[in-house]
Amino acid sequence: MNVSITQIKIGNLSVDYAIPLVAEALGMDDDDSKVKSLAETIHRKTEGNPFFMLMFLRSLYDEKLLQYNFGVMKWTWDEDAVNS
Repeated sequence: MNVSITQIKIGNLSVDYAIPLVAEALGMDDDDSKVKSLAETIHRKTEGNPFFMLMFLRSLYDEKLLQYNFGVMKWTWDEDAVNS
């Protein structure tokens, strides 16, 4: 069986690219100030590694620090808890 493996090196994202990534993952607008703040925090904690950024979002959800609010139909989080 011939298998070709291609390696792609992905560098860390700048905060300008981290914001749309987080916004897209949450289905929210990237010009929302709360999304920008969350993305900046995640970027700081993960150094912009896209894999770690998404895993960090998942851990926030698992720890119930990131929850979907059906009343307002969007994701909500406690910024102080996320920053700690």
